[in-house]
Order: sequence, then structure tokens, then C-alpha cells
Amino acid sequence: MADKPSNQPAPHATSDTGKANATEHLKTHDKFRAVFDISKSQANVTTTTNHAQTVYTQDSHQGEGPPASSPSVDIHLLDNQTIASGASVEPQSTPVEAKSTSNIFLENLPAPVMKTALPTVQDRIEVTQQLVYCSALLLRGLPPFRANAHKSEDETEYPAKALLETETLDQKELDWLAAMDNNPSEQERIRWLGLRMVDEFAKDVLKDSIEIAEIVLLGSILDKETYRSLLSCTIAAFEQSVLLNVDLLHAVVQLVQVAPPESLISDDLVRIFSLLRVRIQGAHQQSSVHLFNLTLALSRLLDVMAEHKVKDMNRVEDHEPLSGILSGLKGNSEPYLMYQACYAFQALQYVPNDETPLETVLRHSTGFVDGLVKVSAVFKLDLSAVLEGLGSLQEALGSTVGAAVTVYEGVNSLMESGRGVLDGLKEGFVAGKKCPWYATIRTAQTLVQVGQLKDLNQLIREAPCRRDPLFQWGICQLLGEIASDDIWAATVRQQAVDLLGYLYEDDSEWGQDESVKTWMLNIMRQLTTIVDQAVSSYAQTLLKELNQDQGTTTTTRLPYPLRNRLSLPPCSPTLTRVLRIPDVEYSLRNLRQQRLEEHRKGVYIPPQAKASLQASDDTLFALMEKVQEFLAGQKQVFLVLGDSGAGKSTFNIELEHTLWYNYKKYGQIPLYINLPTIDDPEHGLIDKQLQYHNFSEDQIHEMKLHREFILICDGYDESQLKTNIHTTNQFNQPGQWQVKIVISCRTQYLGQDYRSRFQPQPADRYQRTTVDQFQEAVVAAFSRAQIQQYVDEYVKELPAVDPIQKKPSWTAKEYMDKLVNIQNLMDLVSNPFLLTLSLEALPAVVESKTDLSAIRITHVQLYDSFVKRWLEVNRMRLEASPLSAEERAELEMLIEDNFLYHGIHYQKNLATAIFIDHGGNPIVKYTHLRDKNTWKAMFFAPNGQAKLLQESSTVMRSGAFFRFLHRSLLEYFYSRTIYDPLDSESDADGFGEREPAFDLKMCLAQKNLVEESSIVQFLAERVPQDPSFRQQLLDMVDESKADEVDIKTKVAAANAITILVRAGAPFHGADLRGIKISGADLSGGQFDYAQFQGADLRDVSLAGSWLRQADLSNVQMEGVRFGESPYIEVDSVVYACAYSPDGKMLAVGLDKVGLEVYDTTTWRRTHRVSVDHAVLGVAFSPDGQQVVSGEKNGTVRLWDCTNGEEIFVMEGHLKWVQCVAFSPCGKQIASASNDGTVRLWDSETGRCTFVLKGHTGHVMRVKYSVDGRQLVSCGLDATIRFWDPETGEPGVVWISSLGEVWSLAFSGDGRWIASGHEDGGLQFWHALSGEPGPVLRGHTRTVTGVAFSPDSRWIASSSEDETMRLWDASTGTLAFMTASHKEYVNDVAFSPNDLLIASGGGDGKVRLWEVDSVLSLSMGAQGQLGPVYKAVYSPNGQVILTDSGSRTVKQWDSLTGALLPLPIELPDSLTTNAVSYSLDGIPVALSIHDETIRLLEIQEGGAETVVKASSKVFSLAVSPWCRFIASIDLYKTVELWELGITQHKRVLLEKGGPTHKTISCLAFSTTGDRLAVCSWVSTVWIFDSQSGGLLTSKEFDQPTSVMSFSPNDQQLATGTYGSWIHLLDLQSEKPAIELRGHTESILCIAYSPCGQWIVSSSHDKTVRLWSQQQPPGESESWSCVHTVNDFFSWVTTIAWSPTVPMEFVTGCQDQSVRVWRVSTDGEDVAVKMLWGTNLGVLHAGGSVLKGTTGLSPISRHLLIQRGAIDDTLPLEDAGGLEVEELEVDSGSEEWSE
Repeated sequence: MADKPSNQPAPHATSDTGKANATEHLKTHDKFRAVFDISKSQANVTTTTNHAQTVYTQDSHQGEGPPASSPSVDIHLLDNQTIASGASVEPQSTPVEAKSTSNIFLENLPAPVMKTALPTVQDRIEVTQQLVYCSALLLRGLPPFRANAHKSEDETEYPAKALLETETLDQKELDWLAAMDNNPSEQERIRWLGLRMVDEFAKDVLKDSIEIAEIVLLGSILDKETYRSLLSCTIAAFEQSVLLNVDLLHAVVQLVQVAPPESLISDDLVRIFSLLRVRIQGAHQQSSVHLFNLTLALSRLLDVMAEHKVKDMNRVEDHEPLSGILSGLKGNSEPYLMYQACYAFQALQYVPNDETPLETVLRHSTGFVDGLVKVSAVFKLDLSAVLEGLGSLQEALGSTVGAAVTVYEGVNSLMESGRGVLDGLKEGFVAGKKCPWYATIRTAQTLVQVGQLKDLNQLIREAPCRRDPLFQWGICQLLGEIASDDIWAATVRQQAVDLLGYLYEDDSEWGQDESVKTWMLNIMRQLTTIVDQAVSSYAQTLLKELNQDQGTTTTTRLPYPLRNRLSLPPCSPTLTRVLRIPDVEYSLRNLRQQRLEEHRKGVYIPPQAKASLQASDDTLFALMEKVQEFLAGQKQVFLVLGDSGAGKSTFNIELEHTLWYNYKKYGQIPLYINLPTIDDPEHGLIDKQLQYHNFSEDQIHEMKLHREFILICDGYDESQLKTNIHTTNQFNQPGQWQVKIVISCRTQYLGQDYRSRFQPQPADRYQRTTVDQFQEAVVAAFSRAQIQQYVDEYVKELPAVDPIQKKPSWTAKEYMDKLVNIQNLMDLVSNPFLLTLSLEALPAVVESKTDLSAIRITHVQLYDSFVKRWLEVNRMRLEASPLSAEERAELEMLIEDNFLYHGIHYQKNLATAIFIDHGGNPIVKYTHLRDKNTWKAMFFAPNGQAKLLQESSTVMRSGAFFRFLHRSLLEYFYSRTIYDPLDSESDADGFGEREPAFDLKMCLAQKNLVEESSIVQFLAERVPQDPSFRQQLLDMVDESKADEVDIKTKVAAANAITILVRAGAPFHGADLRGIKISGADLSGGQFDYAQFQGADLRDVSLAGSWLRQADLSNVQMEGVRFGESPYIEVDSVVYACAYSPDGKMLAVGLDKVGLEVYDTTTWRRTHRVSVDHAVLGVAFSPDGQQVVSGEKNGTVRLWDCTNGEEIFVMEGHLKWVQCVAFSPCGKQIASASNDGTVRLWDSETGRCTFVLKGHTGHVMRVKYSVDGRQLVSCGLDATIRFWDPETGEPGVVWISSLGEVWSLAFSGDGRWIASGHEDGGLQFWHALSGEPGPVLRGHTRTVTGVAFSPDSRWIASSSEDETMRLWDASTGTLAFMTASHKEYVNDVAFSPNDLLIASGGGDGKVRLWEVDSVLSLSMGAQGQLGPVYKAVYSPNGQVILTDSGSRTVKQWDSLTGALLPLPIELPDSLTTNAVSYSLDGIPVALSIHDETIRLLEIQEGGAETVVKASSKVFSLAVSPWCRFIASIDLYKTVELWELGITQHKRVLLEKGGPTHKTISCLAFSTTGDRLAVCSWVSTVWIFDSQSGGLLTSKEFDQPTSVMSFSPNDQQLATGTYGSWIHLLDLQSEKPAIELRGHTESILCIAYSPCGQWIVSSSHDKTVRLWSQQQPPGESESWSCVHTVNDFFSWVTTIAWSPTVPMEFVTGCQDQSVRVWRVSTDGEDVAVKMLWGTNLGVLHAGGSVLKGTTGLSPISRHLLIQRGAIDDTLPLEDAGGLEVEELEVDSGSEEWSE
């Protein structure tokens, strides 16, 4: 042969070096390429007749053999094409002789890529190849998507700049990139085209070969999400094809090869592998062409899997069957097919494995250091390292590399055996070997991939295994692929043919096996048939020469195509369809411009928010930032809650403005929707809003299919919706609108179970709600800093002179001065809308007033002032406006007849029409031609008085829509139709003698106001302002008592009493007989001794009401709601409780009885299991058919829930079994014991499978994780331990810093663990990381039980402090606390539906709490924030001062219970220990800090007094009117100070006095002149307060806890720890009078001012009233005349009124303050409540149920439990609580009915 030409094509675009990218998945393929600076793939190109269609990425797997490279589009490769750069050397027409390869492949070249014409900006992209070329350029040159994947360590941070400074691109490309860099929207359009093509391809059911070839082109230029979508739908299409679709087969594999970095995961490869395995197995009896294509695809896939180091392929299901299938091919007569099988075997050796074939080679070179390989610059492999590695590999391991634990056999190298390929293929399947020839071929393929053809030539010549026929077979195929691929320059392809010819004819080591030469001839015959004449004729000439030399003329060709990649599509059908899609961006741009222009920039202060209604104000965050996080995340719905006027709508508008301002083409579309303006927003919500914005149907359809929206839905409450619009609109379902929703709603509009209205619901109704797709925030009240900021901005908009007062407008300082100094005003204006109202109204409110502290402003008064000023300002504006003559005349008539009156009257009428005629929808649409004959014309007609009044009112107009400025104004004006203060005032405003325009009864009867909370609140605030209004409402209630009343009277009466109850009006002793108030809301109402006989209370809410001693005889009570469930009363201590998985049963473990099971629908006991020992733990099996119990004797028992049989007993524990648990699969039971072990039992056999040891103390709880893979135990050794329940192996151990761990719970989502501790702490832990989370504080003693709600939102805890607490799990804030149990609370459990909480305790009760109700009660609690430690009356008796510690000092109106503001805000540093009043009525707070006692007058400028004790003070007493203070210090010393000028201190007793015993209590006499000091040994010393001298002492035999002087100081009452009260006569030695009745230690004693009554409290949670009995001639005696039992905790303070006879106040640990009055009727004495706060739960002690009808059995039982008396039924029959049960004795196992 002649010498070959020595000149080579000019080098193509060189590439930058790359840097490895770590990924979260097993993307070793990507990491490996990054380490070697290797592009994932190369470009393949086919020349077409279309001038723009010439781009294709080089597919490496051409021909029948293994793949040559993994192609992908990379701009490094975009070069060398017909219209682009390339070699200038003309291709040879005929081959010339050469005796060596030294003049073939003389240079290493970058692998080339064909190019197309570049479109100008905004030009239409016509063909897919052009789209791919443009996208590849953008990926190379711009930051989006994957620029960082190509970034090396020394590369600039700006990839676009780095590109423009290199010579890798021609000038046209650089110019195009520069233009694109300035046009981000065009970049988005190009990206969008690719995304839409994938969508179109996915929709196309019949995917033809052209569409498949077209879509595969996009693979490497897509972003991760779009690529994965394309791969998924392509795999699915291949999987669903019945017959083998070769195009889809190769499309799947090619997509895998061109996967963008971080886009491919191992599961994809394993899934495709499994599909191919099944197809190959089914193709055995089909044509060899099918088998060839399948094995070829499998080889390519396995190469990729090896590079990804896939490890999770199932050896039994995938590996071994495939081995067997491929082994069957060794008998095939086709050597080409056998070679593919052999290649697949070798590839399979590397799956799974820890290194790729190339890494195996390089690991054996000296260039391998610390897991990395030497790499030359610009993506080049170090060939010397490769050859060194191959040599070392060959030398070290001979013909094999490593050993794979597989059952199939790999092909052994035939280098030494000399056997032929065919024999080797049939016999060379040696188990577990990796052969050097395969690793060498993979290295050769990599060299071709990166363009190192010169190094390829050298590798072929110097490879240690070059004599191996299988290596030769693979190299020949690789050269054939290069020659047939027109991505390469013609001269390169011709040289590949030359190299084939040289190896065939001139290489003595090549082709010693005849099959190799046959293979080479067949390759050249294939090359003679390709389209490119420059190569085909070249190959034909060479083939003739070779045939002549060999003396053969055979023309046999392979039956299989040499090239296996999909050919370039001749057209672009998918892109053509996409280009027909209507353009919506122009219309969106117009909408954006319109919305930005409409945005009115007023005063806007970014709101703060908290995570939930129960969250503390200490946990606030910026709402805008939180919403932006939501929009960037995966959740779908964000609910913004807030009170009326909190700024929700303002925030929504600001959010829309921000999103439109930052909008990018083809990005998420913000869409603001005012829900009340949409007709039926439950369906077609987005369509209707887009139609309103004039989008066409085609545009709407296009956006529905292909765009994502951010819906900002405002006014859910105003639209009066009750449904879930996310569900009804089918958002985010396949084929439906894809959205994220930000939706706002008033808090008052929602019930407690409101989240179901907003949480995305699954399409399958049997699936659980996706809680993790929902988020909420509650807009917080304005802080003082925000108020200041708002005021500063507000005054900037004011005119220089106030138009009403004709004075200079106030400055910000003047506004803030008024806001701060007017009592309670700062609390009101923390609402942004009310702040606006206040700023408008304040100048008129304070005009001519100097004493700001005397001004009282309520919520409704602000509205009154605001509306008046608004109308005055707008009247003046109209007067100054240019009006027509007709309009001017109308205006003058309105002014003459009082403009203010008509303005208010107009708005009241409009509010009524909106509620009555418009269904309450606050937005009215009015078009004159359509609506001129409707009620709307009276308000919105474009002429006459209607126009003038509308323009001057608080009604705003937006196009055809009218609405009040704020929803609260609509409610305000409707409330004024019921009560208008101007109707009852004098003619100060010139209204004249007008009759009220609205009839009270008519307005009250128009609609039920229960659901209109704001209207009720406005009216409730009017009640204390106008006694006549209060009387009118009472009269309306009385009117309903008539025998025959119409429905309007009933509705009016129900509304009237609802308003009165909301106003706090008490109905104690009220005559309510026969009232008809169906549907009223009496929640929290106070009806002590009320008479309800014969009343109609149907559907009334009585949640949290005080019904003590109320007479409910013959009352209709159908549908009455109490908000609580009755408790279960058992015979002994309740240790454990558990719900069945379906929630239909509740099991409780008891002390003496054993185990009881209850039906939760009727709360009847269904089973009782009697055992000899206490049951400490219970748990249901997952199917609810079995229950397991753990007992004190160490026994674990399993019971059948259906028939009550004992299944078996599990014995082994040596001490108490504290807890039992079923595994989620139900096959295993775990038990925890005081013996320090956890035992695991087989639930089917009862056999103990493991004994888990590790705890060093009692094990208190054991729980399974949600998935059952972990077992967790906790104990008194302060550890939480993890175990493997399958093997019993111990896992990690957490050590708690809080000490002993008594309880434990997993959250329902498995993310958190909560642990309860001895010190009362509740600790959160991250379940996966073990990191400790927040600690919840509130319990004061051991936390005995912990339970998460199934949705993980709430956590309930029980404690030895006798409380059950409910916490918000997301914020850690306390949502509810109850002390209803009167003993330890031992356990707590949530029902599976989240609706109920069960708690069991030492009081023998299982209490059942409705979650919604307790949350409602918690949020409705007023005033007090903790236990009440001290309560005192002011000297005039009009005010009560209470103290709860930690600055919680409050003042109450003693007559009404209204909370009164303190004159000043207490310092943050103050922790109060007592409160009192000075003689002149100034409230005083006392606090202790170590040895310092501090007294602070609670008034502006109040004096502060500080005295210092000898050592640390732990108790003090203050005399009436704060004249004296006495203290007890750490060393039992009693000191006394007389306050005033001298602050003289006296030491009364040192170190306990003569007895040296602990001083237990102190008490001053009523005048303060005497001080009683009592020691633990019951010695009482009486001192003179002024002199400090000892007056007398008394001794008695019981330890004393409390003392109190009689009003005349002649008697001292002492309360003992033994439950007795002693009355000591201080003037004589008479024996003490004993008062017995309490059952536990005495807490408080108080004499009445007259000295005839004593009130006492005790730890028995009762208050007793004692009366002095002293008949003539007899000695003094006392008797208990009344007992008040209605407390849930201890009464810690009692005080009598100094001015009102027979009135006293109690303060309790249950956080209540109650005022009582004693009434006497002959011998009967009653203690009636005047008012109470924080009553919390239902009270019904002594109420009468005789003859009531419609009361459900459960409600009746609830009332009876609360102390009601039912004279109509025997107690055992009350409420239908007959117990249908089965009882069993565990010893006899006999069941009886």
C-alpha cells in the first residue's frame, strides 16, 4: 500500500478543564468524568439538505459492538461541520500503501460537533438540531443549569466571561452569546421550547421513529427535572410496547448515555436493566436481529452502570437470571451475536462494583494517588499512565482482574491459549473473572470520546493484550464506527479505514484468528454502502485490494447494521407542534404592566407573623420571607390568617406586586384573585379570573397545560366559602392547573378544624391528607416599633393644616404621645386597620381634653370617630369639587338636611342590602344598563344623591365592582342598623327630631348573627356604654317567652342573648323560663342559679358555660353543644390508655380491676379482663383484633378483642412491666420492665426472641418507629436507646441532659421523638440525627406520658403535677392546660382521627377532650395568664387586684369582671411576689430578689421603696394598706419594717426563736397593728407591729399552714396540715374551736368584715363557708353552711369585699378569678357567683335536668358527671350507659355475660 497522507485536520475547539462535582446520588459516572475532565458525550452529525439542520451529538456506539463513547452535546465539541470550521485538507480519493501506522492519526483532536446557522434574537427556530445547538451554546457560555459542572479550580466565577475570552468559539458564536446575554427572556424562550417538546412527546401516544429520533437530540441540554420527565416517559413507552420497538430501545439507552450531571440515579439504570433482562429472556425464540439489538443495548447500559458504580441491583432477581440467559447464547452460530453477549458478560462483572474499568486500569499505574488519577490538561487522559496501568494489570493478575462473586462466566483472554474466537466464546466462560481486553477496549472508547486519536493509535500498537482476538474484534468495530460516522472530518474517517487496512494486511500480530479478519472484511463491506462517497469509495477501493491480495471475491455482508444510534430526523414534527402553541407572554406582559401601574403605594409596614394561632409572640418571623421560602419549596398551600384589619389584603397586594416586579418570561405567573368577585370560586377559579383579564380560550388552555401559577387568593371568609378550593378545582392533579396558593382568611371565620378546608387532599379518597403540603402563618399584631414606623410614614402624607380642625397637622411625636398615654389604646392600634382609624380619629377624640389617662376608647368608638371624620372630609371635598348644576343642588339638599346623617344612613342601608339581598358577599358588581332596575341602583346609580353619597362614603369602586373600604366597615354599619348611638343621643349633631330609621326587632331578626362574630362584637361593646340598649336586648329575650311567637322573634331573641353573653353580661339567678333562643351562642356564659324551665335551647352552644345550680327542667335540648365529652369513671387508678388503630375502641390499664375496653361511639364498656396485678401498659395490634397488656408481676398477656379469650401468657420479666408495644407489622411485641431489660416476643407463638440489655435502671417506655425498622426504649438511667428489632442488635444511645426519662413518643411522620422527664421537661429530638431539639417547660413534676397527634401537629403530655397539657408541636407553645384530674395523670393518648385526647390518672377517671373545643377555650381565655396567687380588693371595693407572678398583675372591675388597664406597664425585670393597695388606693406590687424586697406603686411616677433583709428572703407578708412588711429569711429569722420616712427594721425572731424551728407562716391583723408568727411546732407569737414587742403566744398540737385574724383582732384562725381549722381566743385561755370538714391541708382562711363568716380553702379543691352560731346563753360555735366544689385546682387566695356585704373573691391555681355573694333565705344559705374569668370548662354542679328532652345520652351523662341532677332516671340508667360487657378472670379464663 502507498504512504498515507501525513497532514491532519486542523484542531477543533479546545475545551476548558473541568472540576469534579459531588452529587447526592450514586452519580459516580458523572464524578468520574469530572475527575478525568471528560465530557459525558460527544456530538454526532449527519449532513442534511436543510441548511439549518446539521447538529447531532456523536453517538459512540456505532456498529454492532460495544459503545465507543457516551455522547452528549457539549460546546467544547460544537465544531467541524459543513458550514463550520474543519480540516482544510482535501480527502483522499483512493487509499495509498503504508507499512506502518506512524502517518495515521498524527494528532489528538477535540471530538467535533456539527453546527447549524445561528438564529438572531427573536428569530423562529425552525428545526430541532438548531434548538440543540443554541441550547448547547447557552450551557457552555451562561450560568444557568450546568455551567458549574464544567468549572475548574482556576476558572473565573463568571462562565459567560470565561467563554468570551477564549478562542474555543468562532466570532459568530461569541456575538450570538453576547446578544443572548443581554436578552434573558430569549434564553428562557429557548429553554421553554425544549421543555414543551418534552411535554408534547409525553402526550403523544403513537410515537413514530422520527419523533423518537428528534426528542433524543434534546437529552443532554435539558435541566434535571425536564430530563427526568423525558427519561421516565420514554422508559414507560418502551415498557408498554407489546412488540420490540427498536427505536424506543435505543432511545432509552442513548438518553441514559447523554444524561446531564446529577440527573441520573441508580434506580433508573436498575429499572432499565430489569426491562432489558425480561426482553432478552423473551427474545430467545425470536430473530437474531432482535437479540442483537437487545444485547447491544444491554452492553451500552452496563457500561453506564459500571461508571455509575450501581450497587443496588438485586443479584437473585436480575444478576443471576441474566447470566443464565446470556450463557445460553454461547451455543449460537452467530459469532457477532456471541461477541455482544461476551462483551455484556464483562460489563456485568463491574455491576455492582466499587470502580469503573478505566479506574481499574489507572489504579495499577503510579499516577494513582489518594483515589485520583493523573490527568493531562484539557480533558486528556495520560496515555503513559494508561499503558503502565494495563501492563501492571496484565502482569499482576494475568488474564483476570479481581474476582466477582457471580454465577456466570466471563470470557477468558485467549492471548496465550491461541484458541480461536469462536472456540473461546463457547468454552471460555470462566467464573468470576474480569478480563484485560474489556478494560482496554473501554479505555480506547474513552480516548475516541475525547478526541485523542493519536493516543488511540499508540494504544492499539502497545496494549499488553493486543494479541487477544477479543480485543482485536472490539478495536476493529471501534474503527468501523469512526469511519462510518460523518461527525468526523472525511480525512479522519479515511484514516480509520487505512488503519483497518493496515491491521488486516501488515500487522503480523493482528488477525491470527481467522474470525477477526472475517470481521474486518465485513466492516469494510459495510463501509462501502454508506452515503458519504468520500468514505464509501475509499473503502471499496481498499476492499478490492484486500480481496485481490487474499484471492477472494466474496461479497457477504453482516446481517446487522454497523451503526446502532438513531439517525438524525429528516424533519422536526414535535418542534413544529410546539411552535403552533399560542403565545401568552405578550398578554402576560400587558397584565404585568397593568398590575404594576395599578399598585397604589400607601403606607406599608412589612408584617410579622407566627406559625400558628397558639404560637407565642416570641417566635415571630417576617411574613414575606416565609412566603418566599414557601414559593421556593415543595409545599402547595400557604394559609395567611389574621384578625379583621390585621393587614392580610395589604400583604397580598404587596406580594403580588413583588412577584410581578420580579417576573421572568416562562416563569411562575402570579395571579391575584379577590375571591368574593368570582362567581362560584369552587370551580373554574383560574379560568374565570383569566377571562376577566381578557385572555382567550386558547391561551387559557395553553397555560393550564404548561404553566405554573402562584395564586394569591384574598378574602376566603368574605366569599363565605366552606369548601376546599384546592380540592374542588382539582389543582395540581394530572392535566389540571399547576399552582401554589397563598390564601388569606380572617381567624374569626374559622372553627378549630379549619385546616381541612385548605390542606391539599389526595386524589384517592382512601389516602391520608398530605399535611406536609400545607403551611400556615398568623399575622401578628403590630409591635410598638412597627406602630412608630407606621406613624412616621403616615404623617408624611398629611396636609400641613388639618382640614377639619383648621390647625396644623400633628407630628409623629404628638401622635405617639396620645397613643401611649391613652389607656388601652396601644393594644387597640396593634391592628393595622385600627391604627389607621385611630390616626384619623384621634385629633377629634382628644380635642379640649387634657387628662389623657382619663380617656377610654373602645374598638367601636374608633369606628364612630373615623366614620364621622371621613364623611366630614369628603363633604368638604365635594363642596370644593366642580359639580354639575343638578349635582350641586342635590349636594346642598343633603347638607341642609344633615350630610352626616344621610352618609351614615346610606351606608347602613347598603350594609343591610349586602347581607340580606346579596347573600353577604361584600363585593357588588354594578353595570347601569343591566342593573338600573335592581336594588343596586339605589346605591350605585351614576347620578343623583346615590352618586354623591357613594363618592363620599367608605365604599370604594374598582371598575364595575363596589365594596367597603374594609370588611369590618361593612360589619360595623350593619351593627349600626341594630343599634345606632345617634338614635339615643341629643341633637348635638343637628339630626333633629327623627324617628329611628331601623327597628331593633326587625334588624335583629333579619339573620342569625352567630356566624358574624365581628357584628356581635361591635354590638357587645355597645352594651356597657348604653344601659338602655342592654335593657332592649333583655326585653327581646323576654318577648320570646310568650306561648306563641313567630320565627322572627325567636331569631331576634337568640341574637340578643348572644350579644349579651359576648358582652360578659351575667345571668346569675336570671328568670329565663320559657325563652326560645334556638341556635344562640352561649359559650362561656354565666348562668349561676339561672331558671331555664321550659326554654327552647335547641342547637345552642353551651361550651365552657357556667350552669351551676341552673334549673333545666323541661328544656328542649336537641343539638345542644357542650364542647366536651364525659369522662369514664372506673374503680381504681388508671395507669395506661390506648386507642385501637381504627379509633373504635379504647383500652385502659387499671390498678385493681385489670383491663377494660370501651366502645368509643357510645362509651359503653364492652370488656373487662380481671387479673391479679395492676396493668401498667396496653397496646392494640395493627389490625385492632388483639390487645396486649403488661402487668406489675412481670407478666405480658395477649388477648383476643373479639371474643375476650386470653391467647397466651408471656413470662420472663422479673419485675414490673411498664410498657408494651406492637410492631407496625403486627408480628412482634416489645415489653419494657423495671428489671432493666426490653424483651421481644413473637406475637404468633408468644416465644421470647430477644432479651435486650443495656439499660442500668428501670426501663419505662418502648416504642417502634413508624416504619418498624427501629425500636426505641428509655429509662431512669437517663438514656434513650435504639435497637434493631429484627436482630436484637443495639444501636445508638442518646444521653439526656434532663435526667431520668419517663415517657417517649414518635411523631406520626417519623421525624421527631419526644421524651418526658422527671424534672417536668419535655424534650424534642431529631429522630434521624439524634440532635436534641427544644425543651418545653410547663409541667412542675414528672412527665408520665407523651403522645403525638397522628398528623404530628400537636403533642399531649401528662404529669404528676395533676395536669394534662396540649402543645403546638411546630412551635413548642402551650395551647391548652387542664387540671381536671385531681390526682397524678399517668398517661395520655390521641384518637387516630386527631379529634379526641384521652387521659387517665390517679383519680380513677379517663377524661376525654375534644381537641377543637379545648383549643377554642384556650384561645378564648381572658385576662389571667397563670395560677392566681394573690387577690385583694381596693379600699373602695370597686377594683380587684390579682397577681400571678412574672409581671402578671391585673385589675378587674369588681362588679362586672371587666379587665381594667394598669396605669403603667410593669418593668420587664419585675417578678411579683405579692400585691396590695396603699391607704389612698394606689396599687402596689411587691417582689423579692435574694435579700432585697422591692415595693413599686403601680401608677405614673409612682414611688419605689427598697428594703434589705439580713439574708435571702423566701416568704413575706404585707399589712393592709402597705404600712408594714414582715419577712422570713433563709435562717428562719423574722424581720419587720414600718414603711414611711424611716423604713425602720426590727428583728422579731432570730433563727426560729426559742424553738429554733422553721417559721411556717405570717399574718397581719386587719388594722395591721398586730403580727402573728407561727412555727412548725405550732407555737404562735403575737407581736405589736409598731413596737415589735411580744404580746402573747399560743401553742397547740398540729403544724400550721395558714393564719388569719378576726376583724376585731380578738380571734386568730389557724389552718393545719391535717385539714382542721382552729379558732384561738387571743384574750383568754379558752380551748380552740375546731372546724372540721375539709379533707386535706388548709390553704386559705378569711374572716368577713362583720366577723360572722369564715371562708376557707383546702388542697381538697373545695371552698367552705362557715357561719358563727351563738344562741343566747351558749358558747360560740361555727358550722359549715355551704361548700363550693366547682374548682379544678386549689384556691390559693381569698379576700372579702370591704364595702359590699357578703361578697368575696377567690383566686385559683386553675387560673380563674371568681367573685361570689352569699345569700340567705331563712336557714338556707347559698353562695352564688357574681362573675368569673377563665372558667375554662363546663360547670353544671346542682343543675336540674328533670324532664329535659332531646338531650343525647352522652350529653346527659356529661352533665350528670359535672354534678347535674336528673330526677327522671335512675343514675345507673342515665344517658343510656347500661354496660354491655364481658368479664373475665385471668385465672379462671371463664367469660360471663
